[in-house]
Amino acid sequence: MKAILIVEDDKLLGKAISKTLENAGYNVFWARTGAETYEVLKAQQVGLVYLDVMLPGGVDGYEILRTMKESDEWKGLPVVVLSNLGQMSEIDKAMQLGASDYVVKANIDLQSLVELTKAKIL
Repeated sequence: MKAILIVEDDKLLGKAISKTLENAGYNVFWARTGAETYEVLKAQQVGLVYLDVMLPGGVDGYEILRTMKESDEWKGLPVVVLSNLGQMSEIDKAMQLGASDYVVKANIDLQSLVELTKAKIL
């Protein structure tokens, strides 16, 4: 089974998502910045990315998503955006950039994240 990459700078949320997906049987990698994200993508076989928009280090989730979708290596990889930005304009932007889904963090249900993972993972 391929791994899941969680790109999330919030330690509590990142840990909760990681634990939930690991308990569901998935191999999980966790990146906190854009640089860490690219390191994991280059080194691991990932079948799904959960991507936060607001990240430290000068590279936001939209830039990561854009880079992934322009890359021959990663363009087919499903990316689910996880963000506190729940405005329709933000959701539309993510979907136009190639996200396969968008989850507002305030509405997150960890068990439904497992179901979403099963539906989206390559």
